[in-house]
Parts: sequence; C-alpha cells; structure tokens
Amino acid sequence: MSNRRTFIKTAIAAGTAGLAYQAPASANTPSGKSVDRRTLGRTGANVSILGLGLGSAFTQPHTDDRETGHKLLHRALDHGINYWDTSRGYGKSEEIISPVLTKRRDEIFLVTKSDGRTYDAFMKDFETSLNTLGVDHVDLMHVWNVGANEDLDVIEKGAYKAIQKLKDEKAISHFGITGHSGAAILMDLITRIDPDAILTVFPCTRDDEGRYEDELLPLARDRKMGVIGMKTVRRARNADLRGSDLVRYALSLDGVNSTIVGLDTQAHLDENIQMATNFKPMNSEERAELHSYSVRALAGIPTPWEQPGYRDGALV
Repeated sequence: MSNRRTFIKTAIAAGTAGLAYQAPASANTPSGKSVDRRTLGRTGANVSILGLGLGSAFTQPHTDDRETGHKLLHRALDHGINYWDTSRGYGKSEEIISPVLTKRRDEIFLVTKSDGRTYDAFMKDFETSLNTLGVDHVDLMHVWNVGANEDLDVIEKGAYKAIQKLKDEKAISHFGITGHSGAAILMDLITRIDPDAILTVFPCTRDDEGRYEDELLPLARDRKMGVIGMKTVRRARNADLRGSDLVRYALSLDGVNSTIVGLDTQAHLDENIQMATNFKPMNSEERAELHSYSVRALAGIPTPWEQPGYRDGALV
C-alpha cells in the first residue's frame, strides 16, 4: 500500500492498455478530519468505515516496540477510527492494545474472536480475552474462522449456546461469524444461528466465483446484518496494486459497512484515512474495470488464505 505502488502501471502487457483504471491521487497526511461512519446493520452501532485489523500486520512490528504501536492506535482514534478488530489467536494483540483501549474505551467499538467450538472452549476464550484486554464487556464477539468442512451442529450446540448466555449477561452486545473458505458454509451457518454481523472477504478478484458478493452479501442485507470486509489488500503485496484502492472497492459494495486493514505503519494508516474521509464510492463500471485488471495482474499468484496451513490473522 506504499505510495510507490500505483494502482496501475503504464502498461502491463500488450492488449491491456484499455483496462487502465484511473486511481485517485496519492494520499497526503490527513488533515485532522474524521473518517466516514456507517451503521453496522441491525447492531445500530455507528462504526468507522475503516477498521483496524490488529492481527500480525500489527503485532509483528509492535510486539517489541509497543510505544510506536500505541502511537498508531491513538492516531487512528484521533481520526475517528473506532472499529478495532482483535482475536485470542492474534498472538499478543489483545495484550498490546490494552493500555490504549482502557484509557479510551468509550471511543472504541471493540471486536474479538474465539475459535472455540464447544461451550466450554468458547467461554474460556472469552474470559481470557476480558482479562487480557482489561475490559468488562465486548461490543462484538465472533465465532472465528468457520471452515468449509465445519460440523455446524457443534457450533450451534456449543459456541452458540455460550454466546446466548454472554448476551443475556450483557458481557457481549452482539455476536458474529467470520470465514474465508467459501460463501456456502457461511450462508448455512447464518440460516442456523442468525448472527448480528459477519466478517468475510470481498476482494476485487471476486473470490468463490463471485458468491461472496452475489449470494452471501444479499442474504446479509436481507437479514440486516452488519457486514465487515477483510483481506482486501492482502494480495496487493503480490502485484503493483495500491491497497487503498482495493479497500475502496469493498467499501463501494452495497451492504458492506466497514473494512478492516492491518495497522502496520503510519504511512499506510494515513493513506487509508485519506481514502475513508469524505469517501467516494466506485460505481459499477469502475469496480468492473478494477476487477478485470486485478484478475490479470494476479494471474498465477495463489490466494494466500486458500493455501494449506494458512493461519487466519497472519495478514488481514
């Protein structure tokens, strides 16, 4: 997502010049304005359209340099970025963000996750998260990383029962599910447990033959679910693509309320703040052109989260 990456090269190869998409000018340092906000579906929460992905893109550089990490967190809050996405499985993420979180808790829509499928495993993760984060409640708690071959009965009879108890106790305000192993399994689980929100992939390459956009997203809209996009910029690292344009693509889809991006450097944060302030969505023609270009630019480059051994949260 660095400024040296432009959205499109002068020419990729013969025959592709007509696909060129005109990107906005490179971002400057934010002026102090807040990023735009949207209502997160039926949760009613007013969240920043740019969310902080606090997986290893954040933890790797800041586990041993927490002062810099904390400065980035404060900078994000100062620009109105209130959607914070962490997880039990993101190494020391919850521990690193805790000092800033506890100081400015009222400004933050806090999201964490558990990969526990049984009642006891989910409850244990939740209690650990509360203690590590230093808070008494979580705004959104996800069943994390629902896979293509999941036994959904286990989730429904285990983790979902824990969620219901935690909501009754007002320890969590809302619950959701996450996944990137195909739209079908997520749609199946939605019909079973009716989550308040979903976190999944909406890359411009239109993964799973477009089913995330064409089937899952309308289902979520019909149910008034909150929808958060992830991994929009993950493959920008493999081609000459500017990450903020890929985030803009996802935010231009009808029904996507926010998109999380890994928080690694101030330069990347500022670029995305610029994009998400007075946000200008892409129209359908622009999205189609970006899709066509990106498919060509990424041809032959595997999608990371579809590879054996991929660990969710490695880079968002």
